[in-house]
Amino acid sequence: MPYLWVRLTQQTMKRILFLLLFLGSLASYGSERPKYIFYFIGDGMGHNALALTEACLAEASGDSVGFSALHFTQFPTVGFATTWCANRRTTDSAAAGTALATGQKSSVGTIGMNAARSEALTSIASTARELGMRTGVATSVSIDHATPAAFYAHQPTRNLYYEIAQEAPTTGLDLYAGAGFVKPEENGKPSIYESLEKAGYRLTRGDRAISGRRAVLMQEEGCNPANLPLAIDRQEGDLSLPAITRRSIDFLQQNGGERKGFFLMVEGGQIDWAAHSNDAASLVEEVKDFDSAICVALNFYHEHPDETLIVVTADHETGGLGLGTGHLGYDTYYGLLSAQRCSVGTLSTALSQAADWSAACETLRDSLGFGTRVPITEAEWAELAAVYASRPKKTADAAVALLARHAGVGWTTGAHTATYVPVFAIGAGAEHFAGRLDNTQIATRLQKLIAGE
Repeated sequence: MPYLWVRLTQQTMKRILFLLLFLGSLASYGSERPKYIFYFIGDGMGHNALALTEACLAEASGDSVGFSALHFTQFPTVGFATTWCANRRTTDSAAAGTALATGQKSSVGTIGMNAARSEALTSIASTARELGMRTGVATSVSIDHATPAAFYAHQPTRNLYYEIAQEAPTTGLDLYAGAGFVKPEENGKPSIYESLEKAGYRLTRGDRAISGRRAVLMQEEGCNPANLPLAIDRQEGDLSLPAITRRSIDFLQQNGGERKGFFLMVEGGQIDWAAHSNDAASLVEEVKDFDSAICVALNFYHEHPDETLIVVTADHETGGLGLGTGHLGYDTYYGLLSAQRCSVGTLSTALSQAADWSAACETLRDSLGFGTRVPITEAEWAELAAVYASRPKKTADAAVALLARHAGVGWTTGAHTATYVPVFAIGAGAEHFAGRLDNTQIATRLQKLIAGE
């Protein structure tokens, strides 16, 4: 009997010890597991896009030599990530978006599938939905564009816009938000709006409270479905990325979101577009707008600091942006970029409507500050006049490039580059995103936090 009593006691003690260790591990995990997850992706946003924006913020406050930090660059956890894809060192947004959404490398142009395009991959948004979290994807471009598509679609090429859109209702995320759908229907097949309505989605247009249990938020009818207006071109009443972020949070908190939590991916899609155009002033305004959208989430974080995680990164860098040009030595004049009043695209439209070169000059003075804030020489005016005479559609590009030259901004390409991109994080589990990462690791670490592994 005494031996049996001791043996039972030891077994009981082992069980008690195991239970205590198990409960301790749960408590430790529970202290960092995020209930609310924000995943911000600045398309095309490299380190120098941030540096230029912070230099321009400093210039605006009267500091001609320093940098004024954006809100998200002050997050306590900082890292950097590689962006290569399965078949090329310089990625595109489809392969990069797939890596950031699924944790696996894919090939150029591929949406939510493996590199061979033979197998669909599971996104972290789908994992979050399966585990009961409310889920949404939001963007400043079209909902069927590469980065948002990687979180809900599985297609061999990013150009299958209709097929990508049709996966939105079948994947069943709670919210899709952005400019619109670029190819809502095809060859008499059901439109995406019919499919969404059949699946129980309610459409909301403009900066209004999102209604329904499942929903789509888009611009007002008649607006360009491919993208929101660039921040530099925005007019009163236009839908913006900060507004989309605010409306998305309010919506995802409903119908169980406050109890089970939510996952929201937000893409600043037109940072990339401004960089492709080598439009430095528009790039700065897009980064500032992206920061404003992150501030909406940051305000939410301050209300739920122990339950919220915000991760900010980019899919790749665009433009090969350089700060400093040889002809200026070590001088820079980034404040001159604030003289630009519209994007290069809007400027091109305005110049096309000018009656002659004299009228075009007035447009350049009004839109870029040429001859007023920006000291244009006679030789430079002559260069612009020659472009206007021979290739009038290129005049806006030449003018914006000239402004960049005066400011001390350089570009190596109008395409993507293979440089590292930044990573910032704050909140529950933020420490997992420090140091040197691959873009796939950002997704796999988020996946583990969501799944509780």
